[in-house]
Amino acid sequence: MTEQYKVIDMHTHLRNAIPLHTIIAKENGIDIVVFMANTNPVLDNLDKILETYKMKRYCHAAPVSAITKNLDGKELVDVDRIKYHVVGFSDDGKCLSDLSLLKEVLKKEVLILLHCEPEAEMVKRYLDVLADVNGKMHLQHISLRKSVELIRYAKKSGIKVTCETCPHYFSYTKYDLETKVNPPLAIEDDIFAIREGLVDKTIDVIASDYAPLPRVTGIAGFRSFLPLSYGLVMRGILTEDELKEKLHNNPKKIIESGYYKLG
Repeated sequence: MTEQYKVIDMHTHLRNAIPLHTIIAKENGIDIVVFMANTNPVLDNLDKILETYKMKRYCHAAPVSAITKNLDGKELVDVDRIKYHVVGFSDDGKCLSDLSLLKEVLKKEVLILLHCEPEAEMVKRYLDVLADVNGKMHLQHISLRKSVELIRYAKKSGIKVTCETCPHYFSYTKYDLETKVNPPLAIEDDIFAIREGLVDKTIDVIASDYAPLPRVTGIAGFRSFLPLSYGLVMRGILTEDELKEKLHNNPKKIIESGYYKLG
């Protein structure tokens, strides 16, 4: 990359080893990581979240709180107490199927990051909620043409939503690699749709969805994040400035739309 800027990875899982995984991030050119709440114990209260700030990190590592206690999808965490200390709220790894809880938390004007499973079905349901309730919604790891089309239509209709994809979803089909990721790798038509979504700004962010063991994929990682992303420039799909939007400008804007400031 010809221009230096802080690379932001908006979707990572550091589990319980923030020092180790921030070393790997920094070694691979990533300056800021946002890490999800599915640690052990789950980051679902302020005391647990504040404990993460005591851990050594080798790059900027910003926590996300769970939306619901213990990621169970039944009871909201203490959003008002937690919101000043986190990027946002996500039950990532689990789908928030209780839409009444989603409406309630969106009304609090905090950033909500949502796992969609089954993907296209939940993208539609979440967008329908957002059409009725103003809020800050970010849809995670989009991988399918249908999802891209739903988000594109929503944005054109004036619904303010953001979303991300991951390098493996614009690089590999399910026939290229025999490996497990969630959501799973799709087909060539979906890859084309993801690339189209990146070009026309339907997709705002590229994030890694990094996770250490026990997820053994070799693709949802820090080491492949920038090489695969820069491959979009090498193929002439995005310009360097457009890639910067996906890796820095847009993530920063989305993160700072909540209470968290990167400085």
